[in-house]
Amino acid sequence: MRTAIIIIITTFILNYNVLSGQTNWKLSNVLDSLVKEDQKWRELSRKVHNGEVDTFDLKTISTNMNLTDSLDFLIVRNIFNQLGYPGHDLVGPTSSHNFWLIVQHMDNHPDFQDSVLTKMKIEVNKGNSSSLDYAYLVDRVKVNTKQPQIYGTQMLVNKDSTSYEPKLLFDPDKVNERRKSVGLQPIEEYIKTMNERYFGTLKK
Repeated sequence: MRTAIIIIITTFILNYNVLSGQTNWKLSNVLDSLVKEDQKWRELSRKVHNGEVDTFDLKTISTNMNLTDSLDFLIVRNIFNQLGYPGHDLVGPTSSHNFWLIVQHMDNHPDFQDSVLTKMKIEVNKGNSSSLDYAYLVDRVKVNTKQPQIYGTQMLVNKDSTSYEPKLLFDPDKVNERRKSVGLQPIEEYIKTMNERYFGTLKK
């Protein structure tokens, strides 16, 4: 019932934007609200893994995360099917980034992620979307379709459980050149940042 109501409301918002031709602040607010819920469960998962929180169990968090992702998919697919990729001109840079973040977590729907990637590239070329966000989604699609990633943004824990390392990577010797071209820090610094943020997870 809640899903149907949200989709109806979102459809109304999309139709409003098409008629007005102006920045759609209502749609922007929807995207911001979706990301707030998305991040709540992912941040709780990190804190529980790292022993910072013990008021939630991982099963409850995982269940709510999956439910949130399923609902978000229906909403962002509806938005995308009607408007394409919502760039800066439509919803502003923050909400455009938030749309990307939701799509980034749609790992059960790699075909949808790839469709978004195609439209997003057009907006990046126009300066209407983030090239850094685009790089992350490129890698996500590559990993989800069993291909080597390009920029090394997707990580896993090494065999010794002492550090993160990139998942399968295309031409590793030139990865920092590719990362620099889209505004990403060197991969060595990225790994250090990951370890500092998630190192508690490695010790579990």
